[in-house]
Amino acid sequence: MKRAMRLVSINILEGLRPIAPRAGERRLIDRNRADFVKNMVADLQPDIMVINEALYCRLYDGHDVDYARLFRFPHQFAALYDGAWGNAIVSRFPIVHTKEMRIYNRGGLAVLIETPYGQLSVASYHPHPGRYPENKAQDFKALLEGITGPAVVCGDFNSISPEDEIDRHALIKACGTFSRDPEATVDQFLRSGELVFKTLAELGFADAVPPAGRRYSIPTDLLNKDKASAMRIDHVFANETVDIVDGEVAHSTASNLASDHHPVTISFCIGRKSDTC
Repeated sequence: MKRAMRLVSINILEGLRPIAPRAGERRLIDRNRADFVKNMVADLQPDIMVINEALYCRLYDGHDVDYARLFRFPHQFAALYDGAWGNAIVSRFPIVHTKEMRIYNRGGLAVLIETPYGQLSVASYHPHPGRYPENKAQDFKALLEGITGPAVVCGDFNSISPEDEIDRHALIKACGTFSRDPEATVDQFLRSGELVFKTLAELGFADAVPPAGRRYSIPTDLLNKDKASAMRIDHVFANETVDIVDGEVAHSTASNLASDHHPVTISFCIGRKSDTC
């Protein structure tokens, strides 16, 4: 019988650059979160981890952060897409093929991983929240083009699932504390979910997190202890040749202090249900 593997997807909040922020940076955020992130990762014990907002994952302006080394993974594929901004995929298993999808200010990653139980494609994309929903959906289609076999696509989608119960009016009111146009912001997330999820379904992907595990992924306590604006915008999707054992948006003391997003995690086997773990 195959052993279930574990994947974790996390938006890590502008990276973990271990130096003081410089004057003129866009945001002077707390950069002393590494211990909480390491504790969170140790608790979740991923075999594969996808990291959005992995700033400085390649050398830029004299600085770089080796996320694979930071989290003690032997394999990594990472890329920058806008200055220091980037994404990374780290793995305990060899990465045998890589792919980038680029637009003018964002980028997606896809890797082919040689697991002990067969090959698995893992793709990730973190679209800008203001990108038009139609374009977000087309970006995912471009990222997944040519990928066959067992596959997972994940990341901060900046999209709300059509299956999640959302009080639109209450969410608009809550989002007014940080958005100049909260109605447009909420409707953008909702419409993005409709179109992105529809496109992923047409490509053979479905939400990999069982309903019981579909908690909100933002905000954590680090960002806001008031959960009136809580929503699930981070997702993991898998195709039918990935057998999901369990999954959830994982809430913990560490995740509440590690980032503004909680991580999404799934346990899975490669293959159809009849011949997997």
